[in-house]
Amino acid sequence: MSDFRHQHDDTQVALLLFQLDGRAYALRLDRVERVTASVAVTPLPAAPPVVMGVIDVAGQIVPMFDLRQRFGLPSRQPRLDDALVIVQASSRLVALLVDHVDGTIHRDPEDLRPTDGIVPGTRYFDAVMSLPDGPVFIHDIDRFLSMEEERELDVAMGAAR
Repeated sequence: MSDFRHQHDDTQVALLLFQLDGRAYALRLDRVERVTASVAVTPLPAAPPVVMGVIDVAGQIVPMFDLRQRFGLPSRQPRLDDALVIVQASSRLVALLVDHVDGTIHRDPEDLRPTDGIVPGTRYFDAVMSLPDGPVFIHDIDRFLSMEEERELDVAMGAAR
């Protein structure tokens, strides 16, 4: 388990790079609480389809999201070598199942270009940057669930307590 929160320079944007289906993505590091190995997930009836279930993170029940489904990637069963990225979304702590965490990078703010001007309709991303291996979309965790999905999750989480 790694704690990444206090390892960045305030003049640059700190990002956590991760892989899904062989593609690179990123999250803003200031939202990342920790990265840990994949764990067993408990199903959560009545949750939105993008919610795989819930996990226990240090005694706190946390919903685990399927980024593959949300990003339109081929689905697959979780593997033992997958990673969980625990992030602070706007209203709750959430776990994101990813294939692999590559580490952290720091970029000047001007290196991040808003996705709206480049790729219209990418509602789950707020920026894109270029790396030698190609573009990296930066995920906006606050856009992950629609308002309706948030309500469904609130109801399902309430029923699970």
